[in-house]
Amino acid sequence: MSQTPYGGPYPPQRPGPPSYGQQPYGNQPYGQQPQPSYESYGGGYQEGPSEAANLPLASIWRRAGARLADAGLTWAAGFAVVFPITLGAIGVKKDGDPWSTPILVTTFIVMSVLPFIYEAVLLTMSGQTLGKRLLGLRVVDVDPAGEPIGMSKALWRSAINNVVYQLGIFFFLLIGVTTPFVYALLGIFFAAIGVLVCYLWAIWDQPLHQAVHDRFAGTVVIDDRAEYVEYEEE
Repeated sequence: MSQTPYGGPYPPQRPGPPSYGQQPYGNQPYGQQPQPSYESYGGGYQEGPSEAANLPLASIWRRAGARLADAGLTWAAGFAVVFPITLGAIGVKKDGDPWSTPILVTTFIVMSVLPFIYEAVLLTMSGQTLGKRLLGLRVVDVDPAGEPIGMSKALWRSAINNVVYQLGIFFFLLIGVTTPFVYALLGIFFAAIGVLVCYLWAIWDQPLHQAVHDRFAGTVVIDDRAEYVEYEEE
């Protein structure tokens, strides 16, 4: 007769399917179930708590303010410096069509490529762009929660945020060069609505309030001043 781990005998049992609630040997002890990780749901949170949900998440309004500040800064610098230099290198005629392909390509470089480089470099260095630093925000990793993001995530997040989002808009702008512009305007309108929804996704996303680019990159935006505020209130 077989012996139990405590030395006492127990009668032989037929093998069969485990009943509800039984744990196979070697699994977690009773009452200690492993929590699902971020990756186990392919980047989405379906159930269970997450350590990242305990971070001081940034408000939507401050995130929007930081985005507008960064866009204004990079676009102003781009159109003041990069745009004339690029047009001079391309060699566009002064009396040329303002919606010509070289001008649109140059505009894409100023409004997409330049902000991508700007954001990728600063997020890699500190997790903060100048706009986020101004408003006390920081981009951090979801898993492990709150850790600085690496170069790969910074590049991926910045590429989606600045290049991918604008591909549709500039695609229809290029179409407008060779077709009646009224049709291109309709496409630009729907592409812009799509970009807006990607940003507004952070409003109803649970539990981390991630925009689409944050969900793809596995990042979250936090209030970098929260711990200082708590310290002052103690």
